[in-house]
Amino acid sequence: MLVTLFAAAAMTGCSSSGDGKAEESPSASTASPTNSPNAEEAQARKDVIAAYRGMNDEEVKAYAKSSLAGSNITKYATGAALRDAKDTVFVNMRNGIVVRGEPKVTATEDDVALSAAGTRATLTVCFDLNTWESIDKKTGESVTPPKQVKRYVITAHLQKQSSEWLVTDEKANKEKTC
Repeated sequence: MLVTLFAAAAMTGCSSSGDGKAEESPSASTASPTNSPNAEEAQARKDVIAAYRGMNDEEVKAYAKSSLAGSNITKYATGAALRDAKDTVFVNMRNGIVVRGEPKVTATEDDVALSAAGTRATLTVCFDLNTWESIDKKTGESVTPPKQVKRYVITAHLQKQSSEWLVTDEKANKEKTC
């Protein structure tokens, strides 16, 4: 019995004005540090990571009991990401599998690439399964494949819907360790 565990990762991006012209300092009446593109971008990066972590936390809860009951997964995931989480819960439920522990997800603001419009993002995370194990509910024995890669990179895509970021899909790259 194999259990598919999900996580996401993305490309790193950066931006700059890059026109090479010196700019005048804004006057006190025009300065607005809380609305500056850099502050907005930094907040968006934090929100993207928070949305991914939120989805991961909800997956951990659902996989631990092989049930979506009481889960808020739809607050953080949509599209393929939501479908994949639901499919995993269903497969685990049918096969009597629960997942114990919690994966370690590592991501920083530098791991987020935002689209020019600021409504889409790609997040690259390091996903570590060393503390997350699939267990047969009846026997209590591990059903995690013995040679399963335990640390790898995941690329997740997110989309801003209304004022919330949602994970739309994710792809594990088990060839790339972290």
